[in-house]
Amino acid sequence: MTRVPEETLQQILAATDIVDLVGRSVKLTRRGTNWVGLCPFHNEKSPSFNVRPSTNSYHCFGCGAGGNAFRFLMNHDGMTFMEAVKRLADSAGIRIQEDVWDANAEKEAKHRTLLLRIHQEITDWFHQILMKSPLAAPARDYLKGRGINSDIAKNWQLGFAPGSGQLLRQWAAENKFGQQALLDAGILKQNERGLYPTFRDRLMFPIRNDNGEVIAFSGRLLQADAKTAKYLNSPETAIFSKSRVLFGFDRAKRAISKAGQAIVCEGQIDTLMIHEAGFTNAVAGQGTAFTEVHAKTLKRLADEVVLCYDSDNAGIEAAVKAFKILAPTGLLVKVAALPAGEDPDSLIRKQGPEAFRKLLNAAQEFLDYRIEKAASQRDMSEMRERVRFAGELAEHITLLENPVARETAIQRGAVRLSIPEETLRQLVTQAAKKAAYGSKDKAQDTARPESSGQQLIAAQNRNALLLARLALADAQVLEWLRRQEHDEVLHDVPGTELLAQIWHSSFNPVDPVAVNVFLTTLQPDEEAALNQLLHEARAGGGVEAAEHALRALEITRLQMMKQRLQAQLKQPGIDAEHAADLQREIMALHQEITSAQQKMVTRPA
Repeated sequence: MTRVPEETLQQILAATDIVDLVGRSVKLTRRGTNWVGLCPFHNEKSPSFNVRPSTNSYHCFGCGAGGNAFRFLMNHDGMTFMEAVKRLADSAGIRIQEDVWDANAEKEAKHRTLLLRIHQEITDWFHQILMKSPLAAPARDYLKGRGINSDIAKNWQLGFAPGSGQLLRQWAAENKFGQQALLDAGILKQNERGLYPTFRDRLMFPIRNDNGEVIAFSGRLLQADAKTAKYLNSPETAIFSKSRVLFGFDRAKRAISKAGQAIVCEGQIDTLMIHEAGFTNAVAGQGTAFTEVHAKTLKRLADEVVLCYDSDNAGIEAAVKAFKILAPTGLLVKVAALPAGEDPDSLIRKQGPEAFRKLLNAAQEFLDYRIEKAASQRDMSEMRERVRFAGELAEHITLLENPVARETAIQRGAVRLSIPEETLRQLVTQAAKKAAYGSKDKAQDTARPESSGQQLIAAQNRNALLLARLALADAQVLEWLRRQEHDEVLHDVPGTELLAQIWHSSFNPVDPVAVNVFLTTLQPDEEAALNQLLHEARAGGGVEAAEHALRALEITRLQMMKQRLQAQLKQPGIDAEHAADLQREIMALHQEITSAQQKMVTRPA
């Protein structure tokens, strides 16, 4: 096995801006001389993925992934080494002399290249049929009726797949594509009767990867009375997995990163029409429910997602399912409620882009949207119905990644449903336990011995967990913590359970036996969680870092108190004198929060 000369590889890497390369897929923020973001190779809530221009490399302190630009393309885009080398060489305008190399790798790379070439060639063929052939007249009429002119069709390279298998065979023969290659590409299918085209008499939407290469299709049937599926996607292939690809993402990713927001709609036509109207941060799934991979892809670039689904029951259900996938990543999920009978495409055609902009600006946070929909569909005058819906709402609240967001949702939800705040808080606690542990049988079958401890760690407040790590790692920090008089944060701030156990303990931190005895006095999940913290890398920063974390916790406590008072202020029927008292308390808390924030040490918490 020979290789590309080392000096050529060095030349390619020197010509590649790794921040720009990684930044096409990961939302990066400058931190000193380096850049940080959420790791694209594992699920994380706080950025541990670092890109260093000085070494032209990246490293994740969470999962250990790292390397240079070649390695990033190999791990992120699934390329072989030579494919990555060629991609970066082409981008840099560097010519490489290719020698003979690993036979299996060469075979795999050639196969992927062939599948990509087939898709590009047939995309052109479908497009020419749509634009010029009499066979595609119904498709052109359909597009015209949807407000899609020839310029839009060209911009998105829309096409038409004819119903005749003979035409496809002629095209394949002219381009010298064999039957097996077309089967592997998903262009042909096979049954007991033989080979036949996957797409027949369908309007074709090319599906592209992050680099803009066509890797699959979505075909729309034009006959309204047909008995087969309206939309048909390409099958899974070596270059396409529908659970990993978002339609329009190759065009939208830069706009999503710039805006910090992604618009998610249901179909290809909605997506392209939203783009054509000037909202270039829109994407859509591939006819399946939103997946965790989709959510992680968006989270790397955005802080907020606006769901723009139809307002019928199917659209509401789709929004609920999408929220359940998106919310745990830490994304703020909003819903742009479309008027009855409208979709983004029809709204833009009838009322123009400005109407759609107003719809986006008026988008509600998901839980508010859910409450309003329930109020329009259920009899909320009945306490029993309100409590029943509160149980459903509690399940949604547990999915919120941020403790402050969860607390705010509890307060607002209680006010909107006119139920005691403590009742909703208890329902949320019950829902969280159910989600964490599941049924007894399921836990026995699927949970690893340490899984309950990991789940408890995941549920902790970030600064409380840091303070716990510092106290376990440094006897001086633990002694300092035990002298503090800020115990109220343990009562007011969710996610401080592990910190409370350490704070109220009396074991000798320098005696391993005493530490182990202390652990045996805890609940199994608490013991597992603290044992995991003890085995992790020692937290540095000493008392100074601990003071910073405790100040941050105190600010969180004050913010939650302020939000609770603000929720009380919104309750119907509140008298003017009580409202004035609440306003004064809110203002005092605001000033206290501002003062505390100004005193914070400017270092990572």
